[in-house]
Amino acid sequence: MFVFSLLLFSCTLFFCDAAFVDNLTKCSIKDKKCVIEAFQKIINDIGETGIPEFDIVPIDPMNIKNVSVNVLDAVTLTITDGVIKGFKTCEVKKFNFDTDKQLEKQQIYCNVLTIKGQFVFGGSSPLLQNLFGGTSVNGNGKAKIKLEQVTMNLELPFSIIKKDDGDTYLQLVNKPKYSYDLQKAVFDIKNLVIGDTDISQAASTYLNSNWKTLIQSFGKTFVDKGLEYFFLFARKLYDNIPTKLYIEEDLMPYVSN
Repeated sequence: MFVFSLLLFSCTLFFCDAAFVDNLTKCSIKDKKCVIEAFQKIINDIGETGIPEFDIVPIDPMNIKNVSVNVLDAVTLTITDGVIKGFKTCEVKKFNFDTDKQLEKQQIYCNVLTIKGQFVFGGSSPLLQNLFGGTSVNGNGKAKIKLEQVTMNLELPFSIIKKDDGDTYLQLVNKPKYSYDLQKAVFDIKNLVIGDTDISQAASTYLNSNWKTLIQSFGKTFVDKGLEYFFLFARKLYDNIPTKLYIEEDLMPYVSN
C-alpha cells in the first residue's frame, strides 16, 4: 500500500516554476471548491514532471527501491526495484484548512494504484510448510499489485511562521495522521522460483485469496514508508513558497514565531 499519503498529500502545495506561480489562482481557505480544484489541477499537471526547482521528483510514476516488509511474521519481502503508477488520476474529495487549530485535513480517492517491480524474499516459519512444502524459503521474482478504490484520510498539523523576507510560510510540526481503506487488491506474481520450482501461480492464487489478511499484515509498513517520503517532499514546498502566493487571507495574525 505504499505511498498513498505521500505524494498526493504533498501536491497540496501546488507550485513549481515561476511561470506556474505567475498563473496560479489564489484561493480563500474558506472556498473549498476553489482549493480542491487547484489541488486537482496540480496532481494532473506535475504528476509526470515533478518540480525540478525544488529537487522534487515526479509522482507518477514513482520509483521505489529496497523497501522491506514482513508478511505474517513468516517472510521478509524486499522490493528491490519498482514503480508505482496512478497518483496523477487520484481525486481530492474533501479539504479543510483550520488556521485556529493549525490543522489541514484531506480525503483523497484513487480508483487504481499499481505497484510493479522486482523482489526478493526469505524466511523461516511452520506456516510456510502449508504454503510451499517446507519451513523455510528463499527466492526472487516479479510482482504486480493492483490496489482498487483506495480512500485516504489525512491530517497534517502545521504552524505559521514569518521569515526574514517578511512573508508568512507554513511549517510542518508533526508527522501526519492517516487512515486508509481499499476495496480490493489483486496480485500477479511472475518468475517466482524456489530452488528449481516455479511457484508463481500458486503464490498468486494464495495472495488473491487472502489479500485482506495480507494487507492488514504489511499495509501499514508501506504507508509509513510513504509518509517518510512525503514529509521530505512537503517540507521543500512549504519552505520555499510564501502563503501569499496561494492563500488570499492574511495569515500574519496566526504567526507563532
